[in-house]
Amino acid sequence: MRKWTIVALLGLAACTGLGSKHASGDAGTSATSGPFDGEWAACQGTTSPEECSRYVLLQRGDRICGTWFHFATGKVYAGRIIAHADSSTEARRTHVCGRRSAETDTECEDGWQRIDKPLRICKGKLSDLTRADGSCFPYYQAVRLADDQRDALLAEPWLQACLSGDP
Repeated sequence: MRKWTIVALLGLAACTGLGSKHASGDAGTSATSGPFDGEWAACQGTTSPEECSRYVLLQRGDRICGTWFHFATGKVYAGRIIAHADSSTEARRTHVCGRRSAETDTECEDGWQRIDKPLRICKGKLSDLTRADGSCFPYYQAVRLADDQRDALLAEPWLQACLSGDP
């Protein structure tokens, strides 16, 4: 009888997710949160969703780490970013790497390029530019970040190092 009780409890735990990494709060979607956390897409002028510019950002405290993607002149440009949130609407991108483009001249395998560029939330949208008058230029819409995509990004060693404060 005791053996079946243990089997039943283990089965119940498996079905409800008790004891899983997501239920424990140590990883997955509960590992990061904040106003910049999530996926942001800008699709103006594109003919397909694959051509939307994107940021996938994970935030732990005031530290923001993530990836960027742009499609231009028939080519894919992608990389990683690090930012520091100054408030719930203002952040500064401090490091970037990726395919050589207007965003960076440092490949990620070669390390990080130091930058000082804005990242803002205004009118519920993300902006990575500031107009000449200093106002926000919001054009990235928040989109649902799939749990498996978040988990895959969280599993990356560089992202774990980034969220822990390196560099």
